[in-house]
Amino acid sequence: LPKIKAEYKEGEKVILRFPEGRYEFHEKGAAVREYYISNHDQTNPKKVGIALEDMKNLTLDGQGSEFVFHGRMLPVSLLRSENCLLKNFSIDFENPHIAQVKIVENDPQDGIVFEPAPWVDYRIAKDSIFEAYGEGWTMRHSWGIAFDGDTKHLVYNTSDIGCPTKGASGVAPRRIHAPGWKDARLVPGTVVAMRGWGCPTPGIFLSHDVNTTIENVKVHYAEGMGLLAQLCENITLEKFGVCLKGDADPRY
Repeated sequence: LPKIKAEYKEGEKVILRFPEGRYEFHEKGAAVREYYISNHDQTNPKKVGIALEDMKNLTLDGQGSEFVFHGRMLPVSLLRSENCLLKNFSIDFENPHIAQVKIVENDPQDGIVFEPAPWVDYRIAKDSIFEAYGEGWTMRHSWGIAFDGDTKHLVYNTSDIGCPTKGASGVAPRRIHAPGWKDARLVPGTVVAMRGWGCPTPGIFLSHDVNTTIENVKVHYAEGMGLLAQLCENITLEKFGVCLKGDADPRY
């Protein structure tokens, strides 16, 4: 990117193409930036996967690629740029910070037994709280969204629900008993997407840009919003979505 800016001549169009494939982005060696992002936590510095700044007439074409991120990263940023196009790629995280769990048992007196999804790395901490972890992060989940296990619809008459796990213990392989978690609405088979308080970064961050187009881009997971734009002029979204990867995606 520094080479592109150094060699750029006024009026030229620049195309940055990624051969179609899966690209892994890790915090180690990533760009480090101090960004203040509206409606997100003001924690700095941030590790950025693709940091585009002060660009003109740039097209970033993923050609159908998957951009997969690790840790707690800001996947893509575009700042102080004009006439730029981002297209043909998806954003996802290898290990999302949300812990998806399935309710296995629910006893009014004895609490809930739940089963974390296969991709969730977790442990019971010394203070008996369930926590998930990944590359450079640990998460204790305060709240969650409950889904019908069959339809993936939100459970009727719920919004954010508490998911207290203090006193948790393992009762079988990948089965956790949380005696203090009591909610009659969470019948066995319900899936809960457990999350923490944090909202550090969106999937794509735009700031002080003019004439930006995002085309055929899908955000499958971000710890904050899918797209956040601030102090920009003329943004066009074509086939942009914040969505699952399809009917076969096991996430909710």
